[in-house]
Amino acid sequence: MATLALRLMVAAALLATTASAYPAAPPKNRSSSCYPRLFSFGDSLIDTGNFIHYSKAPGSVSRPPYGRTFFGRPTGRWSDGRLIVDFIVERLGYPYWPAYLQAKSPATKEDFRYGANFAVASGTALNQLLFQKKRLDVSGITPYSLGIQIGWFKKVLAAIAPTKKEREEVMAKSLFLVGEIGANDYNHPFFQNKTLGWVKPLVPKVIRSIAMSIEALIGLGAKTIYVPGVFPLGCVPRYLFFYRGGDAGDYDDAGCLRWLNGLTGFHNDMLKAKIRDLRRAHPGVSITYVDYYDEIISIITTPAPNGFDPAKVLYACCGGGGPYNANLAIKCPDPGAVRCPDPSKYVSWDGLHMTEAAYRIMARGMLDGPFAKPPIMARCNRKY
Repeated sequence: MATLALRLMVAAALLATTASAYPAAPPKNRSSSCYPRLFSFGDSLIDTGNFIHYSKAPGSVSRPPYGRTFFGRPTGRWSDGRLIVDFIVERLGYPYWPAYLQAKSPATKEDFRYGANFAVASGTALNQLLFQKKRLDVSGITPYSLGIQIGWFKKVLAAIAPTKKEREEVMAKSLFLVGEIGANDYNHPFFQNKTLGWVKPLVPKVIRSIAMSIEALIGLGAKTIYVPGVFPLGCVPRYLFFYRGGDAGDYDDAGCLRWLNGLTGFHNDMLKAKIRDLRRAHPGVSITYVDYYDEIISIITTPAPNGFDPAKVLYACCGGGGPYNANLAIKCPDPGAVRCPDPSKYVSWDGLHMTEAAYRIMARGMLDGPFAKPPIMARCNRKY
């Protein structure tokens, strides 16, 4: 534990000193010297517009103050500004490419010149049918699970690389981000009052689905894949509100729910083990685990060096009031919502999703380390 604490303190200091290095906008007319394209899959942590494009009732994400910090308007991102994938795109020198469902139809090669983002808010690793069979209400679960997103990618690959040689070149040179995915497989049941005993058996199935998607990409020729684990759900304000009033022993020293972080750790341990298996089975492919768990714990346990308010580190910036400002009955854009004056001082934006300030640090941990080994930029020639 002492070693982990020291690592987190050092990482927090590193992240705090480097976070301001991002440009305000991606450089124009510059191409990356390492990855010509980025393809990403996942859920609302990196959805840049797929959900808002297909949904007939996108809800709160389509209304201010979403997007207030950077874009100045709602863009379909579940945050006050940029997401993890936006910061990665900036560093690789791309323009902000469209989410897959925002591309023209039929899509052209130019639409995906820099790759595509297939992530969809509320997305799960398991398909909707499995939850229906388990008698879960799936009205809030997108049908566009990870497997569907992989299917979308295959269509894009065929559009941008019609020949086998072209496909091999695209796959070998591109960067793939698979996740974060899996948190919603647990969120949906928990918020429908399912127990830990109901949810925990889903974990091996979730890991199997993620592994199958990784293998599908490898089968198509992918050579560089980054796979984030799940962040500590027990520190999420909406969960802290939902399970409020527990015994003192239910919470760790940071104020997070022990049992829920235990589930998160179980998921991440299984994912790391599966990635080790995949590396052995595919020695020519680089598959890197991204430690979102320790990254968020480092922010929560040492908030001040990262610019966050220690008194509000487990509170939502924009929420429905009540404990942790995470009353589920009132959404961030609704009348009566409690909105903080400065989102950069908060880790959580709306009680479930994070602020641009937090996403900036999470992206840095993946781009430059120490929460991805090797970090993305280690393979790039560009100097900063």
